[in-house]
Amino acid sequence: MYTKRFFSPAWCAAALATVLGAIAGPAFADPPERVARIGFLRGEVSFQPAGDDRWVEASLNRPLVTGDRVYTDRDSRAEFEIGAAVVRVDERTSFDLLNLDDRIAQFELTEGVMNLRVRRLDAGESYEVDTPTLAFVVNQPGSYRIDIAPQGDSTMVTVFEGGGDVYGENNASYSVRAGTSYRFNDSALRDYEQMDLPRADEFDNWVASRESRYTRSVSRRYVADDMIGYADLDDAGSWYDDRDYGSIWYPTSVAVGWAPYRHGHWSWIDPWGWTWIDNAAWGFAPFHYGRWVYVRDRWGWCPGPRHVRAVYAPALVGFVGGSGWSVSVSAGGPVGWFPLGPRDVYVPWYRASRGYFDTINVRNTTVINHIHITNVYNDYSAGRPIRNVDYAYRGNVNAITAVSRETFVNARNVGEGRVQVNASQLRNAAVASRLAIPPTQASFVAGNARTRAVPREAALDRRVIARTAPPAAPVAISARVQAIQRNDGQPLARNQLHEMPASTRVGAAQRRVQVVGSPSVQPQPQPARAGAAARTPAAGDARVPAGNARTTPTASPRGDTRAPAAPRTDARGQPSNAGSLPSSRFAPRGDRAPAAQRAEPAAQPTRQATPRESARPAVQPRESVRTAPQPETRAAPQVRPAPQREVREAPQVRPAPQVRQAPQREAPQVRQAPQAREPAKRESAPERGNDRGGRSERGGRNDRH
Repeated sequence: MYTKRFFSPAWCAAALATVLGAIAGPAFADPPERVARIGFLRGEVSFQPAGDDRWVEASLNRPLVTGDRVYTDRDSRAEFEIGAAVVRVDERTSFDLLNLDDRIAQFELTEGVMNLRVRRLDAGESYEVDTPTLAFVVNQPGSYRIDIAPQGDSTMVTVFEGGGDVYGENNASYSVRAGTSYRFNDSALRDYEQMDLPRADEFDNWVASRESRYTRSVSRRYVADDMIGYADLDDAGSWYDDRDYGSIWYPTSVAVGWAPYRHGHWSWIDPWGWTWIDNAAWGFAPFHYGRWVYVRDRWGWCPGPRHVRAVYAPALVGFVGGSGWSVSVSAGGPVGWFPLGPRDVYVPWYRASRGYFDTINVRNTTVINHIHITNVYNDYSAGRPIRNVDYAYRGNVNAITAVSRETFVNARNVGEGRVQVNASQLRNAAVASRLAIPPTQASFVAGNARTRAVPREAALDRRVIARTAPPAAPVAISARVQAIQRNDGQPLARNQLHEMPASTRVGAAQRRVQVVGSPSVQPQPQPARAGAAARTPAAGDARVPAGNARTTPTASPRGDTRAPAAPRTDARGQPSNAGSLPSSRFAPRGDRAPAAQRAEPAAQPTRQATPRESARPAVQPRESVRTAPQPETRAAPQVRPAPQREVREAPQVRPAPQVRQAPQREAPQVRQAPQAREPAKRESAPERGNDRGGRSERGGRNDRH
């Protein structure tokens, strides 16, 4: 009897549906628990929303989602926070957020310079940077820098801390380690260089100053470590302990009559729909996590529990409507909202599962009644207004903010269309469980956004190597607006967006992603170099490894080598970086010898300087090279590559004694550069300043953070 009762076909079908819903539902129906945030802007920074072809001015505190793009113009920089990670980009950098959810953060970098800092890496999480040459995947917390060559034909990966793996064509993959810089010159990862860490340049110094804000932040003691925007609270307010609510943060400088969610604008960001973007530099964490409370005649913010992962919300408010609001929220009248208090239940205006409903409430406040969560969810799931719930600030005219529908829909500043609300209107107003206000084309960017600089088409069209297949190209905004209108003004869940036809998508031609790597092939340590150690940058060179280009023979996975090319020097014989990008570790294109020259080292008799590492066998101590008195001995490397090329397919027949033979000393005339290697000239300081191209930190004249 019990068997039939509990394992009937109908019961099994229902149980299977429940299990599949629990597995598939959060993956597609529920929105992600994290986003990226534009947390710092300097200079001219352009932004392109997913599915749009416009490049507009980027705005501080804008959440970034899959498909969004950012471009920093000349003398500009930007910073993006993503949970427990931060991405910082230098000038003239094209950055694309290929994919972002609770499991993966996948970036596309087609030009420029990027620094990635990962403070924590949970099980199953992945951070991936896809470039024209390789895909770099972080496998442990650390700090990393990625430089793209101006022509897109080379990528430098610098590992300050941590470690990761690089992937290329033909299942090529290597592990890269901390304290080393790697330069890959082809997508098969055969042509590469391995160097010590280059000296810090201006971009590195800026990254360090920004990072110190997080490591030294007082606010990190009170919030979850993956909460976005907590470092901005230190300079804008103070923390106090309250016996009823725990730790509360109070802003120290706000306008008269200020209330939460009153100074900013609403924008449509899928899959949440209507999203609050605050004007204040500190206005991210307090408006997307936790709760607000009015105590001691001022507003304070309660961040929620510290020991759990933070869950992002588009805005922790309640929208009011119904008969008590004169007109319905969806009928064309004013749109009103109030901040949620510590005991208030957040009601999403987008599709969400019961698990998500519980999680986003429990993780955003420490003072909440679980029975209320269940009661409110029952109304929410049925699409009914939320009644019989005592919201802290629903009837408080000083807490309610309302605007005209035009202001709300067109992403205008709330102050431009704010309307007054009286107590009688609020007395019977219900909290809406659905916000049936469809967006327009103007809802996706700020109403005052101006057109900005766009990246070079050549950079946007570059093929990109990826380890993980990104989602399909984003759906065009025009197609999404039509679909949302057919969906009764409700946001489209991720599975609905995923199922939209390819004809509605944009950007597929520009996204030339080639997925590489085999699950059965594990990355291996890079092959040891024959006769050369990792190279230390020359004195006076702040950003480019000594010699600027080919400072060490380039070993491939097959065991062959590439002959070093002559470094560029100035009139005094010092290394020169004239024409290089201000914060790029790549020299101008002219500093790199063509492939044909690299393959035929004998055709380079005028080469002036060769790294001394290449002059000794792998087993020979460094001191034996430094103390050799004969100048002819130091000139020997000029002709060493010739016998190497004869046996490049059989490296095992290249013993060092056969290379260091007397006939090599017959070419002393090629020893023209040792003077440039004398200590006095290597330590000359002017070249370091010249390398920076006259650029300096200007005290944040255009900083927005």
